[in-house]
Amino acid sequence: MKLAELQVLHLDAAAFPLTVAEQAAAGGHGQAWVIGTCQRTVVVAAGREGRGALVERMPQAAQAQGYTGAEAYAFLLRFACGLESRLVGETEIFGQIKESWREFCASPGILSRQLDSWVQLLFQDTKEVRARQLSGLGSASYGSQVRRLLGTASAGPTLLVGAGQLAQAVAPWIQAGELLLWNRTRDRALELAKLVAERNPQRACRVLEASAAAELAAWSTAGDVVMCVPPDHARDAARIAAWQARAGHQGRIVHLGLGDSGDAGWAEVSGLTSLASLFDMLKAQSDLRSVQVTRARRACAEKAVLRSLGPSPTQAHGWEDLAAFATISP
Repeated sequence: MKLAELQVLHLDAAAFPLTVAEQAAAGGHGQAWVIGTCQRTVVVAAGREGRGALVERMPQAAQAQGYTGAEAYAFLLRFACGLESRLVGETEIFGQIKESWREFCASPGILSRQLDSWVQLLFQDTKEVRARQLSGLGSASYGSQVRRLLGTASAGPTLLVGAGQLAQAVAPWIQAGELLLWNRTRDRALELAKLVAERNPQRACRVLEASAAAELAAWSTAGDVVMCVPPDHARDAARIAAWQARAGHQGRIVHLGLGDSGDAGWAEVSGLTSLASLFDMLKAQSDLRSVQVTRARRACAEKAVLRSLGPSPTQAHGWEDLAAFATISP
């Protein structure tokens, strides 16, 4: 497949919230590679026909931000480098993309074979851009930010609610006290506990029963709580009541499920840091990172132009190829 045939659609989660079923429908039994995160859905297809079929399966795609050819590759490279994330330069997204690709290739099809060489180049270029332009940028992961907020001192165990991708990214970073894991599906929490043990065998970690009563009991005794689930009106009132009924100590709640819109029920809860307020705090650090980020964005654009001229970075190019670089913004 030529790079000119690469098609990418970007749907912001705030404007186009897709369910798991809708994301699966967008994939169309291997006709598109769908990468879903908490912030966006990125759909990769091949050729105009592939894009047209995608719009038929998912009407929202007609309104999505679209990229073709080198621009599509440049977007995917920025995406994999964490440059499209609100936490600019975050490292977890690259792992999510690689895991999504492994899952997509688990059921081999025409598209996975067409994309394979380009995806391998994408992974190679991502590692190079991160190493050359983003090294030393500072801790750019949700886990590192949560650890910074919570510190190492806590008046009790730390409760982590959820066991999805975000929880997997955060759990190994939590340091203070015993770590309590709760998820409505206990098997998922057990898998997360295994991940924590692999990363830090000395970490005290306990998986709670999947009942609401077990979770609320943990809210009553926890020194800090990290929420990696979206707001749930049916459960949140009881969670807040259990937190506020605690006696004798203060603690922090880091709620990574609360975005810009927030939630009225959590508005007056003491010690709360939402995902939106976490982003606000990080904006204060943005000037220190802006030069590196600008260079990384330009590197992504240059890589995409080079890939459009030929897949090999050592391939010889003529003077006429220099015109392609005139489209890159300084």
